[in-house]
Amino acid sequence: MITLGADPEFFVRDGRTGATVPIIGLLGGTKGKALPIPGLDTEGFGMQEDNVMAEYNIPASRTPRGFARSVVEGWSKVADFVRTKQPNLEPDIGRAARLFTLEQLAHPQAATFGCSPDFSAYTQGQPLPSPDPAQLMDDGGAWRFAGGHVHLGVETAAPDFIVAQFADVFMGLPSVALDKQGMRRTLYGSAGRYRPTSYGIEYRTLSNFWIWDEDLAEQIGERAARLGVLCADVQEMQRLNAEIPWIDVQRAINTEDEEVAADLIAYLSQDLGMAL
Repeated sequence: MITLGADPEFFVRDGRTGATVPIIGLLGGTKGKALPIPGLDTEGFGMQEDNVMAEYNIPASRTPRGFARSVVEGWSKVADFVRTKQPNLEPDIGRAARLFTLEQLAHPQAATFGCSPDFSAYTQGQPLPSPDPAQLMDDGGAWRFAGGHVHLGVETAAPDFIVAQFADVFMGLPSVALDKQGMRRTLYGSAGRYRPTSYGIEYRTLSNFWIWDEDLAEQIGERAARLGVLCADVQEMQRLNAEIPWIDVQRAINTEDEEVAADLIAYLSQDLGMAL
């Protein structure tokens, strides 16, 4: 059985001025203590404040369509709730990076980042160092970034770091043309970024570019589901693992090189017979 989940993040802005607004104090909920999302009664939906961003969780789905519907319903209902606090606020659609002033980041919560490390698929699952807060500073303010992490629940004998490498192939490469992350790419969106979970992996390379449109979210769900099917065939994974030019996969994602990504997808599809 394959399950699909996500915990996307997004910014909110003042619809009158376009200025980004920290979510602090407007949403409630914290990591590990999410609040129910009003209007969504299904178990598994939850919302919380993550630094200056809104974050929400969706229930695990067994279909790409159900996954996509939950993703879009999630941010829409969270946005509705935020409007009950400040009617002029709206989701900052399409933005995965925002520069906040130091005044906006004065609250202690704005200096709190996730405590769990990310891991690298390309060092056999070794933890990655957390970004230095100084790396986020720029032009008198500091950057914050919104992720679109995908949770893949799958039973497989393959190591989690191998599953994460293949997540790059199924989700990272096809997203290069649309997922332009800027500074996030180096700090949080590098190839093969993941966290192991009890049910599979959390793939963390993608930004939130895909959460706003149900068709695009379904495409991500379909690719994740195809990865889940492959994970059931470890021999096939081993065969493909020996044939895939992983250095080029990393380069295409880390440099957002659309031409290299397109060439790799053609090779993987036509020469290796992968259904991407």
